[in-house]
Amino acid sequence: MKTLSFLACLGLATLTLSASAQKSTHRRHRTSTVSGQIASVIPGAAAHVGPATYLPAAPTSTQKILSLQEQNYIGSYRMTVGFQKTTHLIFPYAVSYVDLGNGGIIADKARGAENIVKVKASQQGFPETNMTVVTTDGRLYSFLVNYDANPRVLNYNLASTDVSASSAVVPLAHLSNMGVTQSDLEAYSRLVLDKKKGPHVHEQKDNITLALQGMYTQDDVFFFPLHLANSSNINYDVDFIKFYIRDKKVAKRTAIQESEVTPVFVYNASQNTIPGPGNIDQVYALRKFTIPDDKNLVVEMFEKGGGRQLSFVVTNSDILKARKLKK
Repeated sequence: MKTLSFLACLGLATLTLSASAQKSTHRRHRTSTVSGQIASVIPGAAAHVGPATYLPAAPTSTQKILSLQEQNYIGSYRMTVGFQKTTHLIFPYAVSYVDLGNGGIIADKARGAENIVKVKASQQGFPETNMTVVTTDGRLYSFLVNYDANPRVLNYNLASTDVSASSAVVPLAHLSNMGVTQSDLEAYSRLVLDKKKGPHVHEQKDNITLALQGMYTQDDVFFFPLHLANSSNINYDVDFIKFYIRDKKVAKRTAIQESEVTPVFVYNASQNTIPGPGNIDQVYALRKFTIPDDKNLVVEMFEKGGGRQLSFVVTNSDILKARKLKK
């Protein structure tokens, strides 16, 4: 009986030792694995324990992130509009695009006036919104609009804005309804100024000269190079230069029929003062057109705050002689 008890105890001890040995072996295996991982990350750590395990490197992004600088910012005009009153904005050229920030305001071009936009509130107390306007000469105008039940100003004249000094007027828009971009028009205009030869037609009055120095065409656009000269000692501030088609002869008691031709681009538009004495050169780009034999194209220049007004006439036969530009 004692022998059996001794054998049973011996067997239990053997099982216990076997289980302890397995646990010890398992612990050594885990320690070896962890040490191998540490050695793969920290050079020289547990280098004697098993082969190192390497993890794949994270992919490196090649995308270049650009930051906007202050010179990229475009400023905005501030204006207020009311619910019971309409505000009008007058631009130097016809309006080709209007975008509104939200439905708190409504805007539309004035009927019969392509360069005037009318704006008013569609709801009282609307939150601040914005409005963007692009004109046919490719300039972008930005506005921040707030509600005012009784706005102090109802009419804004943007036609007199000095675009060279305004951060809210940007001459960078490309005209999508034409086959050429603004950069094309600028390049063609510089080419026209290099080619100009003597006055084609002109008028001289009060020591001021308005001269058309040839006519050119490219991509369904006419280019009119204008030379403005001042031989007096008094500066001539150009208010605007207008192109319109008018009847050659008008019978008595008959209203004069005029149709304005709006330029799509003006080269050197910021030069609006002819120094006394001095001169400036500009190029006006107009969409391709022809006129009947009983009508003329009239080019007219008005002085701001003065009476020195000049004009000359271009006939249809003159227009048909326009020269093709070579790119």
